[in-house]
Amino acid sequence: MEFPVHDTLSDESLKKGLDAVVRDGITSQIKMTLTESIFLIAFAVALGASNAVIGLIAAIPPLAQLLQIPSIVLIERTKIRRRICVLFSAVSRLSIMAMVLIPFVTPGIPGILLLLFGVTSHAVFNAVTAAAWNSWMKDLIPQEILGRFFSKRLAVQALVGILTTLGGGILIDQWLRNEPASLAPYSIVFFVGMVAGIIGVYFIYTIPEPRMIIESLNQKFLDTLRRPFQNEDFRKLMMFSAAWSFAVTLAGPFFTVYLLEVLGYDLSIVTGLAVLSQVTSMLFYQWWGRLSDRFSNKSVLRVTTPIYVVGMLLWTFTTVPGIHMLTLPLLILIHVMLGQSAAAVNLAHGNLALKLAPRGESTSYLAGWSVVNSIAAVMAPLAGGIIADSLSDSYLSFRLAWQGLGFSFDFGLIDIRGLDFVFLISFFVGLYAIHRLAIVREAGEADQRTVLDAMLAQAGRGLRTLSTVDGLRHSIVIPLAHALRSSRSQARSTETSESEKEDTSSS
Repeated sequence: MEFPVHDTLSDESLKKGLDAVVRDGITSQIKMTLTESIFLIAFAVALGASNAVIGLIAAIPPLAQLLQIPSIVLIERTKIRRRICVLFSAVSRLSIMAMVLIPFVTPGIPGILLLLFGVTSHAVFNAVTAAAWNSWMKDLIPQEILGRFFSKRLAVQALVGILTTLGGGILIDQWLRNEPASLAPYSIVFFVGMVAGIIGVYFIYTIPEPRMIIESLNQKFLDTLRRPFQNEDFRKLMMFSAAWSFAVTLAGPFFTVYLLEVLGYDLSIVTGLAVLSQVTSMLFYQWWGRLSDRFSNKSVLRVTTPIYVVGMLLWTFTTVPGIHMLTLPLLILIHVMLGQSAAAVNLAHGNLALKLAPRGESTSYLAGWSVVNSIAAVMAPLAGGIIADSLSDSYLSFRLAWQGLGFSFDFGLIDIRGLDFVFLISFFVGLYAIHRLAIVREAGEADQRTVLDAMLAQAGRGLRTLSTVDGLRHSIVIPLAHALRSSRSQARSTETSESEKEDTSSS
């Protein structure tokens, strides 16, 4: 098997390569949907895993990402990133077989141990792949189309994830209706995910690789590791990334547990909410991609991270103090908010790291960024599991009560217990992450108001197409069009003043 590298890529070769990146994204999404996220957590719950074990399962993949540090040496010595991606991703995806065999070999506590082994093996080899992949994509994809390309790839992946989640959810739900204690449907789902992942290895092999540029070949390994932390702009990004990763992974792994265990919903409802979130993400990916290319990645993040943080806080209101008539509508609202904001964060956050990583040093910079994210993502779910188990019998309640004048009422405003504490802490850490984002610098960033105006203008154009109520349509579209014209005129006046300053200085 040969792995040639190219000094230059023709337009045709680049197009075929980008198409292969999208195809790999499709197969990888099937693999991730079926072997990670809700199906993996539901399987662990079915095996009898505690919140602490759930946190450990969520912590293993980011912990394995620390292997990106020694991977830098391997990548910079071999300089053939495609070979590393093909070999290590193949082993990573074949290791899913350990999870496939659990229902037939050893359920119960030994099954949980085998599950941890399978998750660990998959994550370890995938971490080496990720280090090579990030550097490879940095050199392959032209920066001027970065946002649009990845928004397209993510939108396609979101659609595939929706269909895969529905298919897997229906299979497991229907099977469990006839055999409630069976683990076999999870084995089938994991096997299909493994096969899809192996097919993706072929698509990775067909992607062309530009010749790797290394500007610091003679530097020592420790100096290579220090470079991202010595760059002030990139260091600020890593501070934000660490805080944001901690906030998201503190609560995220327990959403499925909360729906299954606390609210008592069937897997069909859980997968339905997941699909709703994925549909929302899919609808917004290309929208956010255009905005990030037009303004900047940071500008998009400043608008969308607060939406995600508020969505995490709303989880605490789904039981006040128990399940109520607004629980399901509130969950629908939460998944819409998290879906549309996650689309922007996933796209803009990664693109911001790619943009700030200097060419020729992207391997060490992106590996350092991933390691910082990984450390936070290891600590967060472990802490979340411990907090949830430790505070399972504790609660904090605020009530509004009245008695007098012939009537009385007693209404629970806030009732926090168990996993609610995890969601609340995640909210406050998310607020701190937004504070860290404010000091990150990116060339070409626009102010928050300008991005909001553009968002509303695009929403207005959508309403003009979708709304059947003419009065409602015009009442929204006309003010939004005015806002967009105002922002454009402001931008033109800014450009004019800047050009006048340049003329004055040159004269």
